[in-house]
Amino acid sequence: MKTKTLIFTLPKAIKTKQVVLALFFMVSLSVNACDICGCFMGITPYDNQSQISLLHRYRAFNGYRAYQQRSNMFAPGAYKVAHGDHHTSPGYIREYTSKDYESYKTYELRAKYFIHKRIELNAILPFNHNKSKEDTLTSETIGIGDPTFFIGYHLIRKIEERKFQHRLISGVGLKIPSGNYYAKNDLNERIPLLLQTGTGSVDYFAYLNYILGYRKVGLSLNTMYKINGSNYYKEKIDNSLSGYFNLFLKLQVKKVLIIPSVQSYYEYTNGLLVNNVLQKGTKMNSLLLGPGLDFNYKNIGLNLGYQFRIFEETNTYNLQNAGRFMIGLNYNFNQRKYILGKKSK
Repeated sequence: MKTKTLIFTLPKAIKTKQVVLALFFMVSLSVNACDICGCFMGITPYDNQSQISLLHRYRAFNGYRAYQQRSNMFAPGAYKVAHGDHHTSPGYIREYTSKDYESYKTYELRAKYFIHKRIELNAILPFNHNKSKEDTLTSETIGIGDPTFFIGYHLIRKIEERKFQHRLISGVGLKIPSGNYYAKNDLNERIPLLLQTGTGSVDYFAYLNYILGYRKVGLSLNTMYKINGSNYYKEKIDNSLSGYFNLFLKLQVKKVLIIPSVQSYYEYTNGLLVNNVLQKGTKMNSLLLGPGLDFNYKNIGLNLGYQFRIFEETNTYNLQNAGRFMIGLNYNFNQRKYILGKKSK
């Protein structure tokens, strides 16, 4: 029995012409769940600038701890398309093979705009591609995800000093359920929620971002707490906590600013609840660490990052966190606005 599934989902209101234009826009610009707990916002620049960016993020789970299997971030078929049919036979027994995986690819269009030198508006519009392989069963969902909107206020804005700079930003936001969360496979079975392109719930979050810099070195700390709602199927991801801590160095090479960094990411949630019952094996408690590298030339920035697992609490028969990488391209632009009759700096 062939069980491979490919599901492409788009809201009915979007016309074909609009889809083609959107895809052309994404492809022509060369790109830079969200994760369960949060989303990488990059090393924030010191100056007040609005920004448009494209971000590509990939995350994979592979290898079973009970079988002492090593994690492979690019298991066959996890990132690229896998070829070949998958069959089951009478007397079939579930095998925990090293070829099993879950992979999550996201392409995001992001925008940040300052309406005041201390107030920024942000939007994230994702396009998701999720895949899984469990022995002979493969599933794949593609479609628009849930957009996120948030507003940040700059409580501390010491960016004018030449040697010492620091900034503290506090913000709140919400995620709107526009992605598909009811996709089914060829057997007419609904695909698990964590593999859907949307969650079907309205979620709220609050965050703090602090940046401290002295001469060429600096650090960035970002924490976020997320309150998740329920969907039509009475499913919800339990409230979650995530945090980034980055150490970076600024190097000027002619007109190019190069920023190497060490990036760490922590996430925690009890997992998926269905009818208020916690589902076994869905808990996330992990710490990732890895290198990052940013390039900035005039108004253009390129961001690269890779993180691997250094700690994870997981069930014996769960797939392990293999790691993730990000690549982003952004364009920054200054705004000349008059605020309360005075020109903003």
